[in-house]
Amino acid sequence: MGIGAVLFLFAVGHHAREFVLLTNVVGPAIAFLLDGLLALGVIYGGYWLFRTESSPENRRRIVGWSIGGSLVFLVVFGATFLVRTIEGRSLTEPAFPLLISVEVGMIAGLLVGYYSTQAREDAREARTVRDALAFVNDIIRHDLRNDLNVIEGYAELIEGEERGENGEPAGVEPAIIAEKANEALSRIESTDAITDTLVGEPQLEPTDLVSITAELAGRTEATYDVTVATDFPNQALVPANAGLRSVVDNLLENAVEHNDAEDARIEVAVETDGDTVRMFLSDNGPGIPKDQKEMLFEADETEKHGGGGLTLVQTLVEGYDGSIRLEDNESRGSTFVVELPRID
Repeated sequence: MGIGAVLFLFAVGHHAREFVLLTNVVGPAIAFLLDGLLALGVIYGGYWLFRTESSPENRRRIVGWSIGGSLVFLVVFGATFLVRTIEGRSLTEPAFPLLISVEVGMIAGLLVGYYSTQAREDAREARTVRDALAFVNDIIRHDLRNDLNVIEGYAELIEGEERGENGEPAGVEPAIIAEKANEALSRIESTDAITDTLVGEPQLEPTDLVSITAELAGRTEATYDVTVATDFPNQALVPANAGLRSVVDNLLENAVEHNDAEDARIEVAVETDGDTVRMFLSDNGPGIPKDQKEMLFEADETEKHGGGGLTLVQTLVEGYDGSIRLEDNESRGSTFVVELPRID
């Protein structure tokens, strides 16, 4: 907008002088109409850019394209005048065409920058949607399949095992079948919330991190050969949706899968601090190698299901306006710290 204003004032001053010096004012009037309107177009382009919802980075990129376009047009037109000067030809009033070239270049650069930025944003959104679909596929192929395998195994016991004294198949616990069926249904119902969060359109509501973490910690201890110690307040509400279960579930699963200690142990704690809720999840495993820490949350394109659980965890947490980081334990293992906004 500032550059456009300078161009407009320059046009006013230049053509005002022509009105005084020339007897025929039609030419200067038409010239002022051309470069004056173009200068106003540059001002409007700056105003429009200011009012758009583009990020500061995208705005800077568009401004860069606009200024770059003006310089390209100015150099090209200026080169033509330079050639004429070298040839010994006389130049009459070069200011007007040079002014036009700068204004046209700025407007052209603004348009090119805008559509270039839009293309980048569309590509980013497409990658996000791809990752969201890949993660939903991961849930179905991995987590849901595990639940169904348990149900299938117990169904085979019901079919083939001898009946016990109570009339039920020996070794079959109906409560586990019901639990796994409920878990499978819960995962299916949460896929919509997860997808919405990954594509940037989540509908968040107050969600109790404590109740979710306590439930999944208990399930982890019952399912795997690992001790899970917990330290929770009564409640810790955060803005989230059903995808929060996947955040906690993936972190617990990661701690179990990479723990080679004879007495595997996981410690999970939730604390509230002002406007922040923090969840600490520690294990006594081997820890994460230094060469892998920097890329820990980066998507691995070689993975069949789109980048692994930790990449997904970070994306979901950031979708809840939170953050996640890795801290090294003093002796052995690692600690993940998740920070989320607190809701009173």
